[in-house]
Amino acid sequence: MRCSSPHPPAGASPARRPFSPFPLFPALLIGLLLVLPAATPAQRPLGIDVSVWQGNNVNWNSVATSGVMFAWCKATEGATGKDSTFATNMFKARNAGVLIGAYHYARPDNNVGIAGAVREASNYWHSVSNYLKADGAYLMPVIDIEAPGVTNLPYTRFLLSEWVNAWCTNLMARAAAHGLTINPVVYSYVSYSSTWLDTSLTNYPLWMAHYNGQNPQTGAPGGTTPWPTWNAWQYSSTGVVPGVTGDCDQNVFNGTSNQLLNTLVVGAPVPPLWLTQPSSRTGETGGALALTAHVAGGLPRHFQWRFHGTNLPGATNLTLTLSNLTAAHAGPYTLVVTNPFAALTSAVATVTVTPPFTPVFSDNFDTDTSANWTLNRSSTDNRAVFAWDYAALGIPAAPHSGGTTKGLRFEANLSASAANALNVSPTGLGFPTNSRLRFDAWLNVNGPFPDGGAGSTEALTAGVATAGNRVQWNGTGSTADGVWFSVTGDGGVGDTSATQGDFAAWNGSSLVAAASGVYAAGTASNARGNGHPYYHNIFPFAQKPPGLQQTNFTQQTGGLAAGAAGFRWRDVIVHRQDSRVDWFVDGLRIATVTNASLTASNIFVGYWDPFASLSDNTNLSFGLVDNLRVEVPAVPPVLTLQPASQWVPLGSGALFTAAATGLPAPAFQWRRNGTNLPGATNATLTLSGLAAADAALYSVVVSNVAGTATSTNALLSLLAVNPPLLTLAGPPAGSVVTLAASGDAGATYALETSTNFTSWTTLTNFVAPSPAWNLTVPVNPADPWRYYRLRSGP
Repeated sequence: MRCSSPHPPAGASPARRPFSPFPLFPALLIGLLLVLPAATPAQRPLGIDVSVWQGNNVNWNSVATSGVMFAWCKATEGATGKDSTFATNMFKARNAGVLIGAYHYARPDNNVGIAGAVREASNYWHSVSNYLKADGAYLMPVIDIEAPGVTNLPYTRFLLSEWVNAWCTNLMARAAAHGLTINPVVYSYVSYSSTWLDTSLTNYPLWMAHYNGQNPQTGAPGGTTPWPTWNAWQYSSTGVVPGVTGDCDQNVFNGTSNQLLNTLVVGAPVPPLWLTQPSSRTGETGGALALTAHVAGGLPRHFQWRFHGTNLPGATNLTLTLSNLTAAHAGPYTLVVTNPFAALTSAVATVTVTPPFTPVFSDNFDTDTSANWTLNRSSTDNRAVFAWDYAALGIPAAPHSGGTTKGLRFEANLSASAANALNVSPTGLGFPTNSRLRFDAWLNVNGPFPDGGAGSTEALTAGVATAGNRVQWNGTGSTADGVWFSVTGDGGVGDTSATQGDFAAWNGSSLVAAASGVYAAGTASNARGNGHPYYHNIFPFAQKPPGLQQTNFTQQTGGLAAGAAGFRWRDVIVHRQDSRVDWFVDGLRIATVTNASLTASNIFVGYWDPFASLSDNTNLSFGLVDNLRVEVPAVPPVLTLQPASQWVPLGSGALFTAAATGLPAPAFQWRRNGTNLPGATNATLTLSGLAAADAALYSVVVSNVAGTATSTNALLSLLAVNPPLLTLAGPPAGSVVTLAASGDAGATYALETSTNFTSWTTLTNFVAPSPAWNLTVPVNPADPWRYYRLRSGP
């Protein structure tokens, strides 16, 4: 990179790159032009980099003739800067047979936070995308990270590395959407890299600047921290290259020309790279959830999910859907991604399966139920609209709506340009200390994106343990109570803001600190910000407005930054367990507040614009709530009354009764001989006109979402209406005798025997198979006489 100040002395890293008089184009140059001497192909390829500093007249034919193999030229700087020589250099270098790429001079000092990184990636992409082709002629993109202004901003090594990662992953995602695999190169210098960058960046190739006077063919930069080694080394800034006017940065590739082609050229074999890894998720018994990742790298890519380290048969898609969840689904999952060049295994994503819950209060807002709700508001500059048809703005039916498109719409700060909040609670209700608030949420945001239009950062709010008569915000005079949470739609709160958060937990009117350990993202200063990687898997990059909004509103262009929750239905759960409150969005744990002092028992949902800036289109700035439920843990059914066996006459009726407890109230299903009886789903089973086929074992199964219970069997026996008749069918034959019987088919009979007409013994009980039948019974030839009789009944 070119310095406009004196070059650093031998052995030094480049100084802070001062800027040219033109603020969009600092005099720093990034780029690598690798030269391969024809006579010694095993040498390290050497090269240079160029920018506006060299002017618009680089003679690329002379550069190529001198043995230069490839080059990078400056394309962009910050969120808007563009190098005026970029297009010319790209065109002429390619025509001269020089491999050419483009670099971006990063300005995290001017574009703070992940949103800033996304803006800069967008600037680069729109300038360079036509030159990112897998045709063997173009090099991987480069980000030059050396802006010294970060020392005056709330950056740490982690946060600045996160910024660089955001730039790289955003660019990779844009490329992947166009079927292109890239692996950006990171340029820095030794002292800067070791101070500001961490190991999260070491999957990207390193281009290190260090001017130590060593031989480029045998030497190396004086350090590569945090990388274990280097791919390219800028070893001088005062080189002389034919075709280039003035001093020129000199660089060397750490390998052969073939290795360079297989590493730094677009279309080179790129191993799998994580854009986001699978997130740990929480689901409910009987429900479903999906684990997924976002992956870049060379094609073809193959996927294999593992559970407890063992391959799951058939689980070979990028997304793993788990349906009808049970406790057996809980545990550690990993995703293995392979391509022809490498294999990559994700970090463990733990699935937690909770027992089922059941609603004790619900409202789907399909009708105007405002009379059942108490509205609390900071002023009249807001509104809550019940039964609003959101299909008018192209929003699809909420997941739990059953197809209808009506919900509760919230708007705040309509015209007064002042912070504003409103929320609603069910009038006069209270809920158990172990219960949860659950609803479908949609955050609509005014564009363009990823930044959002003026006043776009607003938040949906929800909480528990409120009295139901408070405005839930932290504005002047706030009396907010309970534990509650807020989430923005555009991720527009600064990642390290001390007063707000894109994902924020509140205890009364107090914001819970990022370092508190409450946030599942960790304790870093950006734990509440959408830029934290923890949020990027569930809230991926480039979520777009509905097509209808894109068509009807010209400002609804682009896509949201990673970690922004807008433009998708979200499943929100706020679960209170005594003094503990957990917050989940789409099964991702966001925060857990413990040891809270909670005295009230109502719930609320609401909306809040915490900023004075007014939305430039209030038609597009709102929050939606649909299918709201308050749920409590379901209780498995227990039978409190078992069905009893019965004897009734043929042709009459029978009534079986059972009773059971459980929450929700269990359903009943009666069975005959183990087979369900159609329509027999009440606590009682009534049978009439009993015939032979009805003599059977009857039981009932009671069930709810928490489990099932099965009763004992109740025997239904039928009594004969007509007296039975029993005669000898013939003389005894040895030790048996055959009897001829007649009676009512289907009736139950007892066959008894005696030797004295006084003491009778039951030989067998049976159901008459037909009106007449034979019985073969044992006889003792030594008996002087033996009597038999047939009796109706047991």
